[in-house]
Amino acid sequence: MKVLLTQDINRLGRMGEVVEVAHGYARNYLIPRGLAVGVARSRVKEIAEHKRVLEIKAARQKAKLEELAERIKSKPVVIKARCSASSKLFGSITNRQLASEIGELTGEEIDRHKITVDERIRSVGMHHATLKLHPDVEIDIAFEVEGEGFVAEEPEEEPGEPEAGQSAGKKPESPGETAAAAEEPPEPEAREIPEGE
Repeated sequence: MKVLLTQDINRLGRMGEVVEVAHGYARNYLIPRGLAVGVARSRVKEIAEHKRVLEIKAARQKAKLEELAERIKSKPVVIKARCSASSKLFGSITNRQLASEIGELTGEEIDRHKITVDERIRSVGMHHATLKLHPDVEIDIAFEVEGEGFVAEEPEEEPGEPEAGQSAGKKPESPGETAAAAEEPPEPEAREIPEGE
């Protein structure tokens, strides 16, 4: 069955296109939801007019998304996340967080499913993602992950505690004393010789 798409549908077609689909798919899903209208021979003129209106609408939508893409590229995107002192994140940055941050910057709602992050982001620094706003509008987003929520602290030493390997009350030997002790052979013990030998 032929239908005229009134919206872009992934893997099927763009707004304003006439496509061939299964009869049941059109009658039970596309047409009731307003995603398409049936193309009948008796409605050729009406369909042609509808198609022209949808093409104009699609062109305006594309222009609007191109403008949004330029606005996104012109603003620095920074995501703050908790991390350790070694700059490793507790968890990873998701496309949901990125969509939320871009939405706050632009005032436009961004569908997280249109953002692709190539690898798992688990460290602070600069990273990249792809945002596909429209089949013809795709941009690369450079964004920075900033760490927060940690304080680099040096381990505190207790004032009276001996260092490892030393017992309390024993002074550490200097390297010279240790070497001298190792080189000197032990003195032979004095032995009394009994008389008569």
